[in-house]
Parts: sequence; structure tokens; C-alpha cells
Amino acid sequence: MKKQYLAILLTLLLLSIAPSYCLAEQQSDLAAIVAAEKFVETLDKSEYLVAWDQTGTVNQSYTIHPDWYNKIVAARPHLGQVIERTLEKLSRHARWVGLPDGDYLRISFTTIFQYKKDSLETVVLVKEQGTWVVSSYHLR
Repeated sequence: MKKQYLAILLTLLLLSIAPSYCLAEQQSDLAAIVAAEKFVETLDKSEYLVAWDQTGTVNQSYTIHPDWYNKIVAARPHLGQVIERTLEKLSRHARWVGLPDGDYLRISFTTIFQYKKDSLETVVLVKEQGTWVVSSYHLR
């Protein structure tokens, strides 16, 4: 009887914790989405140096600033204005290729630019000191 009581009590405890855990995860995801949107909007305004400053230490330690800047400048201005950007996918990862293990979120946007109708923007964020920061940006 004591084992059944203990099992029921443990189940109730876990069920009471689960909603708050889900809420915390949703709030974390929302914070990451906001950070990703802010980053791509900074790129939209051609504020590439400001965008670099929004990236975290993971990106800045693995990427040389002039290389990153030159790649962005070579690609983004030729696309024109953003017509529409839609959140496509969000996925969690404990590892990312070529980077140290951590808490990563990959956020993909389907984006229609003035001169490029079918684009996929991917912003990978990593949690650094409790805050989501950009780890990498890919445009396809």
C-alpha cells in the first residue's frame, strides 16, 4: 500500500511540475524567436556591424569578423527588400557541427525578397549565460 501511495504521490508531483516546465520552455523559445527576428531585421536594414555585435562569443570565436562581413555584404544587398518572412521551423539541439556542445535552437524562416522569391534563412542561436544569442546565419 505504501508503494502505491508513493507512486501516486510521485505521479501527481511530476504532473504538477510538467506545466511549469512547458511554460518555461515556451518562454525560452519565444525569447529565441525574438532574438532571431531582431537579428534578421538588423540585416534587412544593412546594419551588418550591429548584426555582428548581436552574435555571441561562439560565433565570434569561430568566425573572423572580416570574412563574416564580406559574405553578408556579398549576398544581402542583391536580394532587395524583404516582402514577407514566415517562421518555418524551430528545432532544439545539444550539439551543432563544428561547435562546442551546448543549448542550440535552429530557427528557419521562409523569406520572400524583392529579387529572390524562394529563400530559406536559418538562424542558429546558442544560450550563453542564460540569453539566446546568434551562433550562425545561413541563407539558401
